[in-house]
Amino acid sequence: MSLLDTGRDLRRLNELITILLKYGFGDLVNRFGLSGVLEQAGRLVHRPMDREMLERQPGERMRHALEEMGPTFVKLGQILATRVDLFPMAWISEFERLQDKATPIPWDTLRPRVEKSLGKSIEQVFSSIDPNPIGVASIAQVHRAVLLNGDLVALKIRKPGIRTRIDADLRLLQQAAQLANDHSTELRRYRPVDLVREFERSLGREMDFTHEARQSEQIRANLASLEWLVIPRVHTELSSSSLCVQEFIDGIPARQVARLDEAGCDRRLLARRGALAAWKMVLEDGLFHADPHPGNFLILPGNRIAMLDFGMVGKLSRTRQEQLVQMTRAVVLREPEGCAAVLASWADGVPVDEERLVADIDEIIDRYYGKALAEVNATALMLEVTALLRNHDLSTPGDIALLIKAVITLDGFGRVMDPGFDVMAEAEPLIKRMVRVRYSPSRLLRSLGMRALDLVDRVYTPPVPDKRHNGEGIDPRHLDRLAARLERSQYRLVQTWLTVAGVLCGSLLLAGRVPPVVEGVSLSGLAVLLSSGVWVVWLMLVARRHLREWE
Repeated sequence: MSLLDTGRDLRRLNELITILLKYGFGDLVNRFGLSGVLEQAGRLVHRPMDREMLERQPGERMRHALEEMGPTFVKLGQILATRVDLFPMAWISEFERLQDKATPIPWDTLRPRVEKSLGKSIEQVFSSIDPNPIGVASIAQVHRAVLLNGDLVALKIRKPGIRTRIDADLRLLQQAAQLANDHSTELRRYRPVDLVREFERSLGREMDFTHEARQSEQIRANLASLEWLVIPRVHTELSSSSLCVQEFIDGIPARQVARLDEAGCDRRLLARRGALAAWKMVLEDGLFHADPHPGNFLILPGNRIAMLDFGMVGKLSRTRQEQLVQMTRAVVLREPEGCAAVLASWADGVPVDEERLVADIDEIIDRYYGKALAEVNATALMLEVTALLRNHDLSTPGDIALLIKAVITLDGFGRVMDPGFDVMAEAEPLIKRMVRVRYSPSRLLRSLGMRALDLVDRVYTPPVPDKRHNGEGIDPRHLDRLAARLERSQYRLVQTWLTVAGVLCGSLLLAGRVPPVVEGVSLSGLAVLLSSGVWVVWLMLVARRHLREWE
């Protein structure tokens, strides 16, 4: 579909361009090639200028422009606030200040929508609902209510008609991103098509409240061991894609430091607890709150913490967690090539100057090598990493971008609670545990065992027939002998892998002095090592005999 396919899209495009011009972004409009689109349609592009606004910094002007453009672009700015790998911190700070300037919708207008979602009347579920909203955003608004059993809940209700408007804006954004990618070398480095695709996925999840409910309940289960942490329970039987009914939590917002002091809260303890919960989500669970700013935390009596708003959640796959451990190990051992290999794997096919990348990574390691984690400024380190990625035009995966943003935001939350707080110091025990688990003897043995099973599977996998000929002129007896030799060689290879595994396991058991121990020697380790040695000798004799047969 072209940008000119519908009159409604054309009017909306004209409106958006007018706003950009108003705030002094005419050059950006030209780079996107949007002025030409309107001129082709016979539309006059007005160029109003807010002279006072033009004296302000570009990031601030862009924030005001996005707010005036409406809810879709406010959400876009909030997503861009997570891309510290693409934008300088001055712009990120402005994106973080984006606020939904939404007008409340009367309860009488929302009531039919709520009843349709519930499939029954309001009176059959709630004893009362406050018609005055306690929170209003562009996509939804929140009302306090009481269930028939007396439980206090919060109703998050998606506004009617919002999906149609957002879908229209997304259609324009997709095509504008393609224009930027095709016509502007400078804008292409920001990967506009990928950014809009990522934004569309994120916004789609945020519009579907069932997704937020699932993420909230999963994180709630993952953090159940932290008795001082509260995550509102979602009433899934009453919730749907357009309605979320969850436990109402009443506490002191974490950003209201004066009220916390008046209530006698231990802010240092709160900072440590918040960091512990966040690092556990990232390093152990792989599912984390991607926006841990003070506004998403409530402080409850007894220095307990309530975590809110799971609309933006990051997820780290096992592969990604393994890459983070590999990078940690490379930094500890001063092996910049290891870090460079991981970062280069994120290049998405873009050529990488590996020699320069290794040199730049080595320079960063030099600045931090030998320091305890407590001495490392997390925000400074993350900004150096993102600057490195920008300088080498490396594509940062969306989950890693969310992680970097979450760490920087968490560092800011901790310093609000306690000016002397250090987020990296709280991560140290979990990072050490991750490294120990990854390189533990049991993990190594399991990995070698799985590789051996893979080899066995290959032995029993029937060969793929060669379709280039029908096999005429080949003696079947030769094929049988060849297959037998291949099967024997695969069998020997499996034995070799298992023997190597035994040697490594025995050595680790000896080094770790695993009981039973006699005179400082682990008997179990010695037994495994000796039996593996016998297998090594036997395999060498078999190999020597086969070599003689082939001579």
